[in-house]
Amino acid sequence: MKNEREGFSSRLSFIIVSISCAIGLGNIWLMPYRAGTYGGALYIFLVALFIFMFAIPVLLVEYSVGRGSGQSGAKAFEVLTPNDKKWHLNGYLGIVGNYLLLMFYVMICGFALGYLWKGVTGSLIGLSPEQVGASWSGLTGDPVASFGLMFAIVALGMGACYLGLRKGVERVGKYMMAIFFALLIVLLIRSVTLPGAYEGLAFLFIPNLDAMREHGTFRIIHMAMGQSLFSLSVGIGSMTVFGSYVKRERRMFKDAFTVGALDLSIIILCLLMIFPAAFAFDIPRTAGEALLFLTLPNIFNAMPGSYIWALLFYIGLAFVAFSTAVAVMENLTAIGMDKFGWSRSKSALVNFILLIILCTPSAFTRNIWAGFVPPTFPHLGAFFTYLTMELALPIGALLYVLYCTRKNGWGWDNFIKEANAGSEGWVFPVSLRFYMTYIIPIAIIFILIFGQVQRWILTPMGILI
Repeated sequence: MKNEREGFSSRLSFIIVSISCAIGLGNIWLMPYRAGTYGGALYIFLVALFIFMFAIPVLLVEYSVGRGSGQSGAKAFEVLTPNDKKWHLNGYLGIVGNYLLLMFYVMICGFALGYLWKGVTGSLIGLSPEQVGASWSGLTGDPVASFGLMFAIVALGMGACYLGLRKGVERVGKYMMAIFFALLIVLLIRSVTLPGAYEGLAFLFIPNLDAMREHGTFRIIHMAMGQSLFSLSVGIGSMTVFGSYVKRERRMFKDAFTVGALDLSIIILCLLMIFPAAFAFDIPRTAGEALLFLTLPNIFNAMPGSYIWALLFYIGLAFVAFSTAVAVMENLTAIGMDKFGWSRSKSALVNFILLIILCTPSAFTRNIWAGFVPPTFPHLGAFFTYLTMELALPIGALLYVLYCTRKNGWGWDNFIKEANAGSEGWVFPVSLRFYMTYIIPIAIIFILIFGQVQRWILTPMGILI
């Protein structure tokens, strides 16, 4: 029996769940750590540019494919172009991409949950910066704690998907985003008023060209493109499923632009919260994936009522991280329902088992499996991040755009008709056809190829361009 398609209760709910999926730890955890590594203001400018150049158009494409087919990314291509089987491979690539994303992301969500427990117990209150660093190392180095946190995130996430769209996914995103945003503003104000915060602000807004000489221009451009796509969760069909839940009463462009603009705003706010404090407490801006977890406890310890502020923020952080994981898990749940005809409960159970198996390496890669890593990567989580951000997302984004602009795919006429279906919202300009058909694909291919060449060939030779 065919499962009845759920829908969002309102446009606001659609926007909030989309933003919840987009923001997550990509903006709070990964963006600050990448900005610290790749030159601050220069990298931030490139990410912002690529959000508008690439990510928002790809988001519109995903929404349109989802709504046009009424299916998740795994099944959408079969519905829209049933006789052209080569495009059906896009659905399978999207499935792989979603699992790859969760294989590293779930563990970072687990660390956020671990810090929520530290907030409850107050174990970080009053610690010196060195002791805060030791607490982070103790958490990541404990295999039992790491596995337990990973298991909890998968169980809670698939539990929300089991409950359904409105009762689970929509409700989680709606309330947690509001709480997190309010706390983000409070902590930002405290961060920028710390002694020594000016240096962090200068790092964020004054370009550092030394990063180009250190990492190579194309390497930085390639990383910024991947970050922009990851920031909006586009390229692997994660947002396609949300388009499938939207009715044809509104045009999609305004919603896609709104999600992209709000996402960029959150990026800027998160950076303003992190970097002034990092400089104020002499935390290296290149501290990597630990930057968020090393910086925040020191901000709280410099605030009156530190326990309350820390507890509230860690609640918000854990749930924002969780909301993104739930959004991707919802996509995988919908794939099981659309592709295989499973009930929602069966799809949730199957994906729960698969994710426990697939996410276990990331739980152990910083401790008991620390020696089992691919060359040039610090741990398996970093390797999965590379596969997702530097390969799966750009390639997936390229294929989505080609599918919606080529005559042998869904085609421009069908795409623009679906994107502009409805009586409310902005019309996507038909004049952008050349840009969508040629400029975006060529730019993605160029950046993708030269970024890989810089990473694997030129950089080991000592050549940076």
